[in-house]
Amino acid sequence: MEIHQILPTFSPGDAIGNEVIEINRTLRKWGYKSEIYAENIHPHMNAKKHVEYDKVSSKDNVLIFHFSIGSDVSHYVRKLPDKKIIRFHGITPEKYLVGINDYIQHLLVRGREELSLYPKLTDLALANSRYTQLELKGLGFKNTEIFPLLLNFDTYNQAPNKDLLNKFNDDYVNILFVGRIIPQKNQHILIKIFYYYKLINPKARLFLIGNYEGCESYYEQLQELVRRLKLKDVYIPGKVSMSDLISYYKLSSVFLCMSEWETFCVPLVESIYFNIPIVAYNRTAIPDTLGDSGILVNNFKCEELAEMINQIVEDDSFRNRIIQKQNERLKYFERQNVENLLKRYIQQVVD
Repeated sequence: MEIHQILPTFSPGDAIGNEVIEINRTLRKWGYKSEIYAENIHPHMNAKKHVEYDKVSSKDNVLIFHFSIGSDVSHYVRKLPDKKIIRFHGITPEKYLVGINDYIQHLLVRGREELSLYPKLTDLALANSRYTQLELKGLGFKNTEIFPLLLNFDTYNQAPNKDLLNKFNDDYVNILFVGRIIPQKNQHILIKIFYYYKLINPKARLFLIGNYEGCESYYEQLQELVRRLKLKDVYIPGKVSMSDLISYYKLSSVFLCMSEWETFCVPLVESIYFNIPIVAYNRTAIPDTLGDSGILVNNFKCEELAEMINQIVEDDSFRNRIIQKQNERLKYFERQNVENLLKRYIQQVVD
């Protein structure tokens, strides 16, 4: 028996691609023959074209299909005799891309249509949160489990960018959000909250880290908002290297997340790892990822949220209690715990 993975696009730096790599390493560590297949493969990634899977396809194999968007891979996998595990990462609601990116919007609509054809073809559907599990059940998937992302915390142990540390390591309060520049992430709300926090503490910065390729019009809206509010100290550098990302985490005092649609949100776990207190919007999968840690809020009252940030910054006892609860939550994502889950779920399909 072989266990392989297949997905539409395999590219560096995104949460799905990173997990595919970690699952592949784990399967090989356990002694399985395991390869990665994809329709679109970034030049820096090691994988095979999805149509090459014909050479090894077998009813005795297990094939893990990472599903998040419409693609030709979906039609291809349906015809295969292999035992099938759908690894469901969620499909972004297409409403967020209206007027932003028509092509991606089309692929999201297509993805929902394609996913609806899979309930009877799937041996097991692995959701990355309770939120996405409920969506799968609503579509008619009978056998579903929750499997949090398989993360490699060793990735964060590399050296940070010293130039960034030297530039921004001062007496300013640095507020951070990491996530693609896209409307559902609500970076415009973060800028408004930062505006009110600046009234409390002028010595503050806002870092909005994330790729805006494909969402350039929303990026321009953010820049226009910054200009209209006459704000200084807002940094939107786009996609950054891992050493830069580590630097931004090390520099930051608060992680502020007002995203209204997430199916897991890796930066929440990264912030926990770097001991950054989290203030996050209580929607979709965000409470699933945080558990009873961080601070969850139910509205976008920007002035009140600015006051909350100030309390976290000024009150060491309050800040330390938040970090302590987050450290307890981090145990849920420890490598061995998640690997044990994966082993159990694969055995369930094999049996």
